[in-house]
Amino acid sequence: MQVVITEHLKGGRAGMRPMDHSVLKCCLFSLLLLTVSAADPPSNAAILASEMTPDNASNTASTNQPSNTASTNQPSNTASTNQPSNTASTNQPFNTASTNQPSNTATSSRATTPSCTTRRCLASMLIAKEALSQPQSPSCISNISVPLIVYETLSVDTKDLRFESHLQVMLSWEDPDLSWNTSVYHHDMVVLPVSKIWTPELHVTNGVQTTMKHGNKDLLVHSNGTIEHMVIMNTVVGCEVNLYNYPFASDFCPIAINVWALKGCGMFLNFRNVSKTSANRGDWLTEEVELNTKGGRDDRNYLWVSLKMRSENPFLSLVLPSILIIVADVVSFSLPLGGGERISFKVTLVLSFIMFLIILNDLLPGGGQCSPIIRKHFCFCLVILVLSTLQSMVLTRLAKCGTLWPCSLSKSKDSLLKDTDNEEASEEEKNTALQKVVKFLNKMAAQDQKNAIHHRFANKVDLICFCIYLTVLIVYSVIILYFSFGSQCEINQLEFWS
Repeated sequence: MQVVITEHLKGGRAGMRPMDHSVLKCCLFSLLLLTVSAADPPSNAAILASEMTPDNASNTASTNQPSNTASTNQPSNTASTNQPSNTASTNQPFNTASTNQPSNTATSSRATTPSCTTRRCLASMLIAKEALSQPQSPSCISNISVPLIVYETLSVDTKDLRFESHLQVMLSWEDPDLSWNTSVYHHDMVVLPVSKIWTPELHVTNGVQTTMKHGNKDLLVHSNGTIEHMVIMNTVVGCEVNLYNYPFASDFCPIAINVWALKGCGMFLNFRNVSKTSANRGDWLTEEVELNTKGGRDDRNYLWVSLKMRSENPFLSLVLPSILIIVADVVSFSLPLGGGERISFKVTLVLSFIMFLIILNDLLPGGGQCSPIIRKHFCFCLVILVLSTLQSMVLTRLAKCGTLWPCSLSKSKDSLLKDTDNEEASEEEKNTALQKVVKFLNKMAAQDQKNAIHHRFANKVDLICFCIYLTVLIVYSVIILYFSFGSQCEINQLEFWS
């Protein structure tokens, strides 16, 4: 192009025709367009529109060839070295819009490619979609997968029949609106804030109090739209724990974990695995945790928690003292009836047993479908102790006076002596003082003999009562052992669904 321009300049200005000036201007303008096109191809049309003068337009029109002609055989913006410079290349347009030109194709592909393909840009693009509602599938149902539940028993309240649990629930679901093309964004996963994305809400059907919080402020999103997240739940479940064999109690309690569903729309949970972290919580041991469904229904899922009481502490603090108090009461029959030692000892045993009964009342519920048999045991022992104390009081009265009537009073020695003096005075005072003493001693001997007879009779009755008392205790021990270990009480723990 420079050679052509030089030859035109050497031709002289005198012989130059008007058409030669227009051709020279067109050549210079073509060179400018080629230079600008190499730097920024998309701006050729703008430069051409802004810098073309009316003269250029008229000169271009005089060549009988349009400036933007589609050429199918020549690439755009190509200056042929075999064409003379003084001719307007009528077969070669300046801005050729060819359908087969690679330059325009590359320009259109660069226009559709995002200018930012980093992970943060991808996260910003997904957040901008504002996917704050449940994924709307054609079936109106979202399947929420629960790959793992980590369970832990926090406490068991035997007084109010409740137990508290801690659960870490892993969740996974699909949202097609949050998927992306990995050929454009070369990332398989991205982290998004949980406040900007919809997450399923779990609830416990038989829960008295349930709190759910997110395990993290972020969640993980895969390129196919799969979302992984974890929630932490603390729930207090009302469960009528079977305490019939307390302190050797064991039972199952359900935790009904479900989601919202109504009239064929909502969510369904697909459970997979469950594990427990800590087995010991106070006096209770978590033996096993299983996943079950009631009646094969997908909307009635629950965790079946097997609980067993560690009986060492309750046995040593409640059952063993009650047994020892009854044994002490049996041994107290060896104390004599007279003097009141037996009665005071039995009263002390009764007061001690009442103290243990109050402790038991604070630990166990007042009633229920399966009332603890140990409550009946304590009531029976208290009744036996009170009856034993009353029996000792009655026999002491019988041994002392020979009668059970409270109004009968035995005569003292002074009254006997006074009666003897009155009798002697009425007999004309003929007897001597020695005779008075002999009569007094005879009456004292008769009274002592009478008291001995009363005491022997009271001892015989006491022996009979002891044999009856011991027989009742033996029979009761057999019965209580049978009901404690050979009898069971059944409770429908899924009654809340019925």
